[in-house]
Amino acid sequence: MCDIGWLITFIATCAIGASFHLVWVEIFYNLFILLGATLAVATQAVHNYRLVILTFIGGSLTLLFQCIDATINIKNAKFSAAGSGLIFQSLVLIFWVFFFGAEEESLVKRTMNDFTIPRIPGAAGNGVSNGVAHGAVSSDQHHNNGQDLNSVVVAPAADYAYKARALYSYEANPEDSNELSFVKGEVLDIVDNKGKWWQARKQDGTVGIAPSNYLQLI
Repeated sequence: MCDIGWLITFIATCAIGASFHLVWVEIFYNLFILLGATLAVATQAVHNYRLVILTFIGGSLTLLFQCIDATINIKNAKFSAAGSGLIFQSLVLIFWVFFFGAEEESLVKRTMNDFTIPRIPGAAGNGVSNGVAHGAVSSDQHHNNGQDLNSVVVAPAADYAYKARALYSYEANPEDSNELSFVKGEVLDIVDNKGKWWQARKQDGTVGIAPSNYLQLI
């Protein structure tokens, strides 16, 4: 969530001085958005605050365009640097409009989610999830001295202490037998609520790992 454009604008505006009031307003306004959006993503509460974040982003873009117009017309290296940072910020915020505003079923959001939580064959074996018990191991893994991470499976007999509702539908990666498919609204039993991947159990007894940003604890 780090915005390089914001940092460039801040440094350039410090060099310009306190006289450029409009850009200073934008700097602190956008800092508020950066912190709020980062906190929402970190606490997996985007679904609760997406409309609020989008509203603030809309206001920020309006202010950004005014600041860009005010800086690029001044033939000065400091103002040009500030303008470049503002343009970069606007591109980041436009990206965020799609990130926070697109529906999960859309191609744009599915592509973004693939970058946020990449599909990794044998994710449990690679330590992607703190909530997956590294239980049974096939004989092939013993033969390979523990190097065949894809043979690591979840533990069906684990203690499922939590329940979570699926916010969106998820299609398991066919290359990873550990992943679990589910549909929007489905209730899953969860072993642990830490990490990006959680060990989950469906109502029919099927177990596997699921991406945590698709689930909400209940």
